[in-house]
Amino acid sequence: MGNNLDRIVTVSIDIASPIIDSTSFDNLLIFGPAPKIAAPVIPPAGTEEDTEVSAAAEQAAPLAEQPTPPAIGVYNSLEEVTSAGFVAVGDDADIVGVAARIAFSQSPKPSTIYIATFAEDGNLAETLDSLLGMDGWYVLCPVGFTEDQLTTIIEWTEAQKKICGYAAYKPATAAQKIYYRSFGIFCKESYAQPDDEVSMANQCIAVAWATKCLFYHAGRETWAHKSLSGIAPSALNSTEIRKLEDGNISYFITTASKNITYNGKTLAGEWIDLIRFRDWLENDMQVRVANLFITNPKIPYTDKGIALVQNQMIASLKSGIYWGGIAPDEYDEDGNLVPAFVTHVPLSASLTAAQKASRRLTDCWFTARIAGAIHFVEIKGTLAYEL
Repeated sequence: MGNNLDRIVTVSIDIASPIIDSTSFDNLLIFGPAPKIAAPVIPPAGTEEDTEVSAAAEQAAPLAEQPTPPAIGVYNSLEEVTSAGFVAVGDDADIVGVAARIAFSQSPKPSTIYIATFAEDGNLAETLDSLLGMDGWYVLCPVGFTEDQLTTIIEWTEAQKKICGYAAYKPATAAQKIYYRSFGIFCKESYAQPDDEVSMANQCIAVAWATKCLFYHAGRETWAHKSLSGIAPSALNSTEIRKLEDGNISYFITTASKNITYNGKTLAGEWIDLIRFRDWLENDMQVRVANLFITNPKIPYTDKGIALVQNQMIASLKSGIYWGGIAPDEYDEDGNLVPAFVTHVPLSASLTAAQKASRRLTDCWFTARIAGAIHFVEIKGTLAYEL
């Protein structure tokens, strides 16, 4: 028997669930050849002894079978990577297995990495498109590709909200300096080292670098001055360093007994951390404003409704200050406020009836000051007997 309360009042509650953002700016995806499958060597039939050896090899063949990794998978440890069929150490190591080992060797260790494989007879463009079918990764690190294949990967990355990091054997060319979403870090131990003598570990230097920097929230990091585990540093003179810097290629050298990275730019010369923070801020503001519409039955086309949109813009920009990508309010030498950001939205009365009828709100904009990072300090002083 009911309590008869619904004879007096009825209550129905709707749950306004916000968007759960699946976009990540913190994880890397290692992309390279599928693992080598070691098949048993069976000599051709001939003598009785050969026949016995062949039979024994055929019997042992199932034991030599290796697991086949998924086209794209998520891994939380090196053990999971090797269990999927990749060899991470030794003479028979797979380049992808080595890359995973280098990633999990960094400190702090990543909680998650993504790995995607490419078959030699596959279509590279189609395989790249398929990578977008799994959310959660941001930096694409190709390993084990030819120069032409790498160019295809870089060109594909430019059209995505992702970035690509690779091991560079030389400075970027003029043709490569148009790419804002790809970066190279010099992988040779010396400028004159032959390309085919670069160790597998150093071929994965971009994996180590990305792992190290993605540990920090977007806006909190610079890609310069980072120590990398498992990577041999380069021995470079000033002329060679200038060539790499002019070619927008970063490098890893020994400084005061510590091995650290330098530069931190994309091929086009923009700072990697700024590209990453820009992508994060765009996504954060988009999600906040979208949730405003999803969690409210209506946002009126009035000053009050427009202000709600502006509030979400401001909330996102304040989050950018918190994470270090946007400079906070500061003051000039005269004590005047230099604001962190300025936002603008139109007044309802200034909009035409046609604009309101379209239900599209435009002319919303902001300007924010980039916090940036200090990479170099110049100090000059004088010693005197009296000040």
